[in-house]
Amino acid sequence: MAGVGNVTLRDDDPRAVGGYRLEGRLGEGGMGVVYRARSLSGREVAVKVIRPELAGDPAFRQRFRREVAAARQVSGAFTAPVVDADADAEAPWLATLFVTGPSLAERVQGRGPLPAAEVWRLAAGLVEALRDIHRVGLVHRDLKPGNVLLAPDGPRVIDFGIARAVTGADAEATALTRTGVAIGTPPFMAPEQFRQGEVGPAADVFALGSVLVHAATGHNPFNGGDFHAVSFQVVYEAPDLTGLPPELAPLVESCLAKAPSARPTLPELLTLLAAGPSPAGGTGASAAPAPSAGAAFPVPPAGVAQAPDGVFGPPPVITAAPPPAPVGAGVPPLPGGPEPARDAEPVDRDRDQDRESERDQDQDRKQEQAQAREKLDWLRREVEAPRRRRRIRVAVAVAAVLAMGVGGIAAWQQLRDGGEGGHGSARASGGASSGASAPACGPDGAVRAAGAGSFKVAMDHWAAGYQTACPRARADYAPIGTGAGIQQFKDGSADFAVVDRLLTTDQAAAAAARCPGGKPVQLPIGVLPVAVVVNLPGVDALTLDPSTLARIFRGQITRWNHPEIVAVNPGRLLPDTAIRVVTPTGESSTTLAFTQYLSKVVPTEWGSIPQSSLAAVNGGPGVSSALVAQSVKQTAGAVSFTWSGGEATGLTTVRLATGAPEPVDVGTDSATKAVATAQITGTGADLALEPDFTTKAAGAYPIVQIGYAVLCDRGNDGAALARARPFLGSVVAEGDGAEQSGYGKLPPALAEKVRTNLATLG
Repeated sequence: MAGVGNVTLRDDDPRAVGGYRLEGRLGEGGMGVVYRARSLSGREVAVKVIRPELAGDPAFRQRFRREVAAARQVSGAFTAPVVDADADAEAPWLATLFVTGPSLAERVQGRGPLPAAEVWRLAAGLVEALRDIHRVGLVHRDLKPGNVLLAPDGPRVIDFGIARAVTGADAEATALTRTGVAIGTPPFMAPEQFRQGEVGPAADVFALGSVLVHAATGHNPFNGGDFHAVSFQVVYEAPDLTGLPPELAPLVESCLAKAPSARPTLPELLTLLAAGPSPAGGTGASAAPAPSAGAAFPVPPAGVAQAPDGVFGPPPVITAAPPPAPVGAGVPPLPGGPEPARDAEPVDRDRDQDRESERDQDQDRKQEQAQAREKLDWLRREVEAPRRRRRIRVAVAVAAVLAMGVGGIAAWQQLRDGGEGGHGSARASGGASSGASAPACGPDGAVRAAGAGSFKVAMDHWAAGYQTACPRARADYAPIGTGAGIQQFKDGSADFAVVDRLLTTDQAAAAAARCPGGKPVQLPIGVLPVAVVVNLPGVDALTLDPSTLARIFRGQITRWNHPEIVAVNPGRLLPDTAIRVVTPTGESSTTLAFTQYLSKVVPTEWGSIPQSSLAAVNGGPGVSSALVAQSVKQTAGAVSFTWSGGEATGLTTVRLATGAPEPVDVGTDSATKAVATAQITGTGADLALEPDFTTKAAGAYPIVQIGYAVLCDRGNDGAALARARPFLGSVVAEGDGAEQSGYGKLPPALAEKVRTNLATLG
């Protein structure tokens, strides 16, 4: 939320907000005014002050509070990170790090459209930014040229003032449209925002396409004048792509598909961007090589013009491929100079042979060019096809084929002739799908799933792996919330549901409506360890036993140097600091797993049955599950529990003294070992598990959530099952966990049972 522009403060502007000294105006919009400011230490920030009419709406303040906390979790590598905020001030405000650089809108207005190569690099940076925003469950909702800053190290996406959380309870928060304020900027809003007010990650992809049109052409794709005219164009009319370079058309047009499901996902876009733009002409020039590790943006291919000075700093050095050497080049002349005139006839004969050879080579080159043009024409036909998703995958495939030259013609013909339907040898024998362990591929198109937000990151990982192996199939996941997804499964909008706890009686009854002649079954797909986390300055390792842990969360142990804590941490100096318990007060499966553990292991100390929500302890803060890690980071002496993925980064995770020879660290491997001790309580194809929270197995971390896919044992919709079965088979394949994101994979024996039971479903 910053740039290089600066307008003098008005008489009615405040001179300070939240301890930040205001120095000038940076801009003004429907949500409020943005000021350039400095902290007491001199750090430059951008402060956005919310308009009074919004500040007076209690529902807005509540949502603003949640969204600021969620926005703090965005990494800041591709955004302007939130550094401070106050949702309870008379005029709510938030401050972000000031980013030096003009906005994309200012750059285009002052110097005209960007060259195609710069737009390609801009697209890569924006996709990386959206990836980071979506990872924490946010949708930006107002991606536009004015909210893109062109910093020296790459573009930054700013202004999370109207971002919306899309997981859990936040997804059901009151929409800002109740205030009468338009959410977003009409030329950059998606059709579904006008039709139903719906907001999802696909809306940001649509906005990305509009931003790229503006960057490449200097005009917006929809220019109807007033709000209603623009909304009509967005919903019903084709975008105005006048002046768009041809090599950008497949990328942009796919993003601007009217249907959200027809737009590419961010992993698909990253794949296409890494391949580089296809050449504008049918010259047979190769596509760009994949960028080197650590490269911020893909390098444009030879032949794509570079701007004299790069938008994001010095332009990369692009070395064009040298022209083919003429026949005979590099052959040394004969000693003694030219032969006498009497040898002219043989020389002429050699020259004639050379000319004939040149004609043959020229004919070969023309044939190659014709084949390249045919391939590009085929790509353009795919671009116009209604299946917009397939177009992106085709664009990536054609880029790879072009890079192979004439040797790739057979591969291209095999891909072309494969058509839209079945999967022939081209898929079975190539790329990631080769080998005996390659997953079976489902039908073309998307397998649809909905359910727990806690497994969104894992589902994104599994979906990306599945599409790599099966380019013509994909998986779309809607993170509805804890215990959710059953309604979507029941009404047929999801091929299977994902839950992070066992089905309740009501959920099982609802899901059974989708299973004529059968019943719903739960198939494990992944493990999510629950970490106990602390913020204890000077202490980088801590062990707790279940009895001490229960008494801390009961408010009976209140200092970190309590004798019971010291006893399980021999030789470690613990501070005389008050314990601040941060309590997740909202409904969550994470809380259920934590309380199940304490109820099973130390029922006397815990003194209650398992529960999915808790009351705040001794006046400590009570927060939603999504904000636990952030609250612990902000509170010295704090302790709480959260899932062990990205949320726990930067915090000390507690080792558990389980009775095993050594205390156990939380982790993906230790969670998998714990699940190996669980008992199967389901019958038939159902693989419901009862974790052994009391396990003392070496290296087994017992506080775990288990994710399940919910389908029918009999009576499944045939098409839905045909889509779901191969995807879920790839999910539980050995080695296909999402460990880097904090999820444990299933133990091999359990994974084999899941694969076996999948085969029995009908």
